[in-house]
Amino acid sequence: MMEWNKLTTRNIAEDEKEYFHGGIEFIWEGKTPNIDEEVLVYNPNTQSIYTDKWIDYFEGIGFENTDEDVIFWMSYPKPPKEMEK
Repeated sequence: MMEWNKLTTRNIAEDEKEYFHGGIEFIWEGKTPNIDEEVLVYNPNTQSIYTDKWIDYFEGIGFENTDEDVIFWMSYPKPPKEMEK
């Protein structure tokens, strides 16, 4: 059974800024999709479900078309196996 994965953002802590070289202001917390994976996204603010792609911006990672602090995502289900006759 497929489940929704919750992702939230949080600001970078002072002791983490050196690790991220000052280029990133927040990080995602929670299980993330694979880079370049297209997934279903649920936006609780608009209560809509749509597809988006998890990408590497080279200065951070995130969804290509979603800019929210809290979202839910789910991988596409695998196609059914053909039934043997």
